[in-house]
Amino acid sequence: MKKYEELDELIKKFTKPLPEDQRYADRLKEELEIIADLGFAKHFLRVREILDLCKDIPHMTRGSAGCSLVCWLLDISDVDPINENIPLARFMNPKRDDLPDIDLDFPHWQQETVMNRIYRRWPGQSARVSNYVTYKEKSARREAAKRYGAKGKLKRNFKFEEVVPEFVQDAERLSNKLLGKKRCISKHCGGILIFDRPVPKSLINGDNQILLDKYEIEDLEHFKIDILANRGLSQLWECEERALLDYPEYDEKTVELLCNGDVLGVTQAESPAMKRLFRAIQPKSRADCILATALVRPVATMGRRRASAFQDWTKDNFSDTIVFEDDAIVLISEILGCNYSEADMWRRAFAKKDEEKIYEFMQLVGKHPRKEEIFLALRELSHFGLCRAHATQLGRLIWALAYQKAHNPERFWRAALKHCQGSYSHWVYWHEAKLAGAVPSVTEGDEVQQLKLQGKWNSQRFIPACQERRRPGEVEFVGLVANYRVFKASKKDYITFVTLGTGNGRYIDAIVKHPISFSEHPILWGRGKLGYKNNTECVTLYTHKKLKLKDIEHIQ
Repeated sequence: MKKYEELDELIKKFTKPLPEDQRYADRLKEELEIIADLGFAKHFLRVREILDLCKDIPHMTRGSAGCSLVCWLLDISDVDPINENIPLARFMNPKRDDLPDIDLDFPHWQQETVMNRIYRRWPGQSARVSNYVTYKEKSARREAAKRYGAKGKLKRNFKFEEVVPEFVQDAERLSNKLLGKKRCISKHCGGILIFDRPVPKSLINGDNQILLDKYEIEDLEHFKIDILANRGLSQLWECEERALLDYPEYDEKTVELLCNGDVLGVTQAESPAMKRLFRAIQPKSRADCILATALVRPVATMGRRRASAFQDWTKDNFSDTIVFEDDAIVLISEILGCNYSEADMWRRAFAKKDEEKIYEFMQLVGKHPRKEEIFLALRELSHFGLCRAHATQLGRLIWALAYQKAHNPERFWRAALKHCQGSYSHWVYWHEAKLAGAVPSVTEGDEVQQLKLQGKWNSQRFIPACQERRRPGEVEFVGLVANYRVFKASKKDYITFVTLGTGNGRYIDAIVKHPISFSEHPILWGRGKLGYKNNTECVTLYTHKKLKLKDIEHIQ
């Protein structure tokens, strides 16, 4: 009887009216039946209560909570799953034995404020979740070497014969024994537990941290709420306190910015891969921006093993792929003729690489004419983790930030300098902000010396030595490293993608066909073949040389 009372209370908390459309009524009936049967009402009420404590702080959902109509009606999420055609099963499934996961994003600088309000509201009943850091192969080898007497900093890929020659076999045995063992305990990035009764003090440390990790919490069937920090939300709210849905679906200046790949400073969308993707697909609306956030995920994950994927962003390459996890649920349902709940269980089998269940699925598929194609598409789910609800929220945030950059560049860059912590060197953000008028610039001169001392310089002039010389099909350049990353191209070979600044607003992407680090050599001279693909230039280097700042400081 209690669960129906909680259900009545839940319905009373709805902040939106139910639209007069049978699809909404049918979905609400389905969700309420699952919530009542599984006793989930109190968890939704608790999340709503947390948001009531934080009405002065903006939030957005992360993950699959946007699949739920109840979350939309409670104003936990602003994603309408009926309008966006999102099935429920990815979030709440009566066939699964785990609780639905509701993750809430807040501006990063207010995460602790939200947590403290929760602790005050539920004193002695709420605590931060722990993470167990375990030994992996490299850390286990280092620990074993030190326990047997190795001193100082150990070089990468050291051998026991080099550091503890008299204990090689013992160190190998200890290293294997340490694998998977607990190394230390840290705080979860945002997981909070709220209990119905006081928590035993023996389980809580001085920082209000409970000595349970998320897997133990799942086993004990406790409801975890993630209070997460989002720098993009901080940056956007600094620009303008405006809800994501208040931004226009179409905007000419925002579209032009994204199509040009001008995404530096746009938190969660400024990576070189996203820049190339936007240039390739030429987004025309917020919906296209949402699509892009999902498209980049599998390739970014697979890129470590198949770096060539970063060179090919054409619509032909993803027209028949599973873009969102929800697409897999729909596909499986159509093939097997099962409901979405059952289809989601098969999806999870592929995501978790459950070979026994995958074999069982393929037997059920039988002699389907697309059997091989279906298997290859679903197998990629183990490298993919973005549902439509998550992509919708993330895409809306990126669109809003891009809108601010297009319409209010000075204000945008001030917010970026304050909140953005991207993968580019600090000088990139500082110099772009100077060009936008967000920070003052000074008289030209001593740029290299200032860069050496501060990691940035104060004039609007770019580093004088940096330049490009172009010939048909070839380019020679001196560039300041803005971003680089090493990828595994094959079983034995690695390549390095480098983005370099060569002038104000000028960046060039280059490929070095071996691993390379620029920690002490921020300048790269290179010459290579100039290619153009998917509206993006890229230079494949056939000769290059790393330089230190002192090598170019004489050039003024």
